[in-house]
Amino acid sequence: MSKNVILIVPCYNEANRIDLAAFHKAPGNVRFLFVDDGSRDGTAAKIESGKPVDAALLRLPRNCGKAEAVRQGMLHVLNHPGIFPGCEMVGFWDADLATPLDEVPALEAQLLAAGRGLDAVIGSRVKKLGSKIERSWTRHILGRIFTTISDNLLNLSAYDSQCGAKIFRKDVIDKAFAEPFVSRWVFDVEVLLRLGTDRVLESPLRAWKDVRGSKINIPSASFRIIRDLWVIRRRYKK
Repeated sequence: MSKNVILIVPCYNEANRIDLAAFHKAPGNVRFLFVDDGSRDGTAAKIESGKPVDAALLRLPRNCGKAEAVRQGMLHVLNHPGIFPGCEMVGFWDADLATPLDEVPALEAQLLAAGRGLDAVIGSRVKKLGSKIERSWTRHILGRIFTTISDNLLNLSAYDSQCGAKIFRKDVIDKAFAEPFVSRWVFDVEVLLRLGTDRVLESPLRAWKDVRGSKINIPSASFRIIRDLWVIRRRYKK
């Protein structure tokens, strides 16, 4: 039986990119909390006027980065249970819908079937027969390099920790998101370290597509990402 799922959708200057009509077509048990991360381009106004009925908007006063936007959204759901009553699962999803919303039921079903045996199910961009993963060669190679480095530094054994489609049991939100993250770039690995990789399942996605307009400059971000991985290692691997 499907349970209600809340998806945190972090948004920063997405007025020209966010497709609110697609959110209206989400599975019937999915609710949304859009988190406007201090946008300066009218993102909040567009969301407020065009969001689905079963959606809410949280506005942050200044830009804090994706990690903090997701964290604030998670804590808002935890501290305001009356907003979406009856929801047992909370996740986060990229605003560009690179992962289609019709992937939600598969992740939800696996988490539901596991009961308390799992804390989270995360999407994984594995290109295989039967899937439609449209990822640029450059991003794929950089992703494999990141995975190799993070696995060696942190012993994660995750194929794709950075995929922006993750669903958690609501009762582990405090454990995973109560404390601020060390990194605003690769906070996903911190979530895995906080929960423990034996409590998380990676589930290959059937579809994923690179969407133009990413605000991350890969060359300039690379140094910060490597630096953050070392900081995370010092923080979590004492």
